[in-house]
Amino acid sequence: MQDDIREQLIKQFPSDVVEILDQSGKTYYGCPTCKRAVTVGTDKCPGCGQVLAWDHIRKENQKKGTMTAVLKFEVAGDFTKGDCRKCPLSYIAKEKNENVYECPLKMRANCKLELM
Repeated sequence: MQDDIREQLIKQFPSDVVEILDQSGKTYYGCPTCKRAVTVGTDKCPGCGQVLAWDHIRKENQKKGTMTAVLKFEVAGDFTKGDCRKCPLSYIAKEKNENVYECPLKMRANCKLELM
């Protein structure tokens, strides 16, 4: 259940539409999550519910591997790394009938946030 909540939460962040080349050589725009065709300007994928962004359309065959991304946001003055209760990215999940704070980036035990 937690994975389902995490997945739904992540789908609320806009993701760049992908330009896909099908087997016949025709180009279409697709959802980055499920690869279904989407109409230009659509806000949300009708198939999986992913929120779509049209500012930077990506090519399907971009570089493989990983890159480092930086996200800046403000935290409370008494925030410390790994304190998910005060992190604005965390959310409350149910675990054995108890509420627990979860990190949608799965960094709870290994928080990589850098404080500036």
